[in-house]
Amino acid sequence: MKNILIFNDISGLGNNSTVANIALMTHLGHYCMPVPTACYSCHTGFDNFTVVKNYDTVDFAHRISANAQADAFYVGFCNDTATLDGVKTVIDGVLNKDAYLFVDPIMGDNGKLYPVFDGGYVSAMKTVVSRAHCITPNLTEACLLSDFNYNEVILHASDANFLQYCGKLFAGFLTATGCRQAVITGIKCGSSIGNIVLDGNSVQYVTNKRTNIDFSGTGDVFSSVVLGEILNGKTLYDSTVKAAKFVEKAAALTERTDRRMGIDFCKVLKDL
Repeated sequence: MKNILIFNDISGLGNNSTVANIALMTHLGHYCMPVPTACYSCHTGFDNFTVVKNYDTVDFAHRISANAQADAFYVGFCNDTATLDGVKTVIDGVLNKDAYLFVDPIMGDNGKLYPVFDGGYVSAMKTVVSRAHCITPNLTEACLLSDFNYNEVILHASDANFLQYCGKLFAGFLTATGCRQAVITGIKCGSSIGNIVLDGNSVQYVTNKRTNIDFSGTGDVFSSVVLGEILNGKTLYDSTVKAAKFVEKAAALTERTDRRMGIDFCKVLKDL
């Protein structure tokens, strides 16, 4: 069992963020220590969301760390640049030589930043990512972190070898960002969804069947399984395979048709 200090938001609707983190990482045998970065009535994909920000993120983290040392840090949705800077302060002050830093650099999707973020947040995220052992950006976030033009990249999206095209494009991603390992997630390839696993000089691909609904929150589910499995001693590639299969099965069994509500991952927890 590893102690995981989690920086992420809580959303009342979406079956995502900290809700997914705690359920999945706990099921995989770890002890979760959540630091809410903000509380949202519903995630930012809803038009009428409201938010209560946690201005005491650093103090929360220090008080938790005073009672239980973190074996790993999970950095997710940090709401604004000031909060992300606070998370970096905690990492700089608390991160010991053996602790594992995992970052899901949640910033945007489909070529656009989420409405609460700006360019300053991207710059701050680049600094945090440069310290990370592993990150799990989607294609939009990978482009933001490496200064690629997303709109130029997706011009090739209809190509049969689009996933391999992205693999070659991001072959130098680890060097460009400073992180040690990465999985570029959720790349749409026709009827499949692909992930690019970057580990050292290795570029590997994991593909699964794509559902006809692009549910929100799948990134949170995916990254939770990846980190949980890594901390259980699995390789990044094997962790990615397991996470991708889990998300595929959960999405297929989700009865809701409103993509904003997220996937019913609890139905397949037994598969972990």
